[in-house]
Amino acid sequence: MLSKKGLCAMLLCAAAIFGALFGGCRKKPADDDEVPIEGGNTTYVDENAPKEIASKDLVEFLAPVYLATRYRGDEERDFEFAITPDGEGKAVAEERITEIRCPADKKLTGAIADIIAKHDLAKQNGVYDVTAGLPPEYQERTFRAVYASGEVLTFTVNNDPYAEWAEEIYDVFAAWFSEHGVETLYPDEETSLITSFSLEFADGRRYYWYTEVNVSEDQAIDGETYLLSRYVDGLIFDSDKVRLFPDDYYERLTEIVGATDLLRKFAFSYYDREADNWGNHDEGYYGWGDKTTADGEEDSEKMELILNIEYESGNWVDIETRKASEIEAMRPLINALTKYLDSLF
Repeated sequence: MLSKKGLCAMLLCAAAIFGALFGGCRKKPADDDEVPIEGGNTTYVDENAPKEIASKDLVEFLAPVYLATRYRGDEERDFEFAITPDGEGKAVAEERITEIRCPADKKLTGAIADIIAKHDLAKQNGVYDVTAGLPPEYQERTFRAVYASGEVLTFTVNNDPYAEWAEEIYDVFAAWFSEHGVETLYPDEETSLITSFSLEFADGRRYYWYTEVNVSEDQAIDGETYLLSRYVDGLIFDSDKVRLFPDDYYERLTEIVGATDLLRKFAFSYYDREADNWGNHDEGYYGWGDKTTADGEEDSEKMELILNIEYESGNWVDIETRKASEIEAMRPLINALTKYLDSLF
């Protein structure tokens, strides 16, 4: 998961990169027999390359990318996705940097073909447009797709770490490999226990707040003043609403949260594509619902979710949203947490 310090470093790095990219004038393309100078641009276009692809039957594929919005392991962001025929001509899906491989199927190839069509990547067919001397994450990559019809789509351009189509290619490959028992393309799994937890939830019919509190000596239980509390629908704290922590309290919470992809969604949802900044969480979006900042969704007047989690490792999750689309999508997790917490009282 991206730490707060890591996020700040990324923002500073991104600012420096964008300054380098857009702060100066674009130089003229180098002649064919010249080595491109740093910052120089070389452009070729094959005018005969078709700008439309009729087929959806993908048989070969190559997409090396660097992603600012996705990562594997401990924030490794380089990927080289491929589909190639094996010795018997059967398609094999690969991520070449991690060296994972699995026989491809129509579900995978069809999803990739749909992404290519959705983003009209065929318009770049036959294009070579490269600016020299950029940071590694912006250096040129060659995209290639071959179809059963014989149609070929290929282009070489500088990588865009924020490209939506590349992010979707990652999502498809990562989910598909995961379905086949390979989690390599996802961030490292959190293995430490939750050490701090608070949940505040309102949906217009009920209001719950579960948290950890320090109470006065006269409210202590068995001499313990650090207790688990439940606040419901405006009731005040009393002896029925605070209790000792069960011995397995944090283990159970870790298990419930660990059964979802909360941590990955949180880590992958910082970027606001509409605003082109890292403020998606500030707008109440955490990668759960089917809406984004582009949809203009108003904050709910009745629904609110505040979820704060800290782990022994230092990882953390802070969610605060009034977006109904996000809260409704998180209902299974909210219900599992409140069911367990209510059982303690």
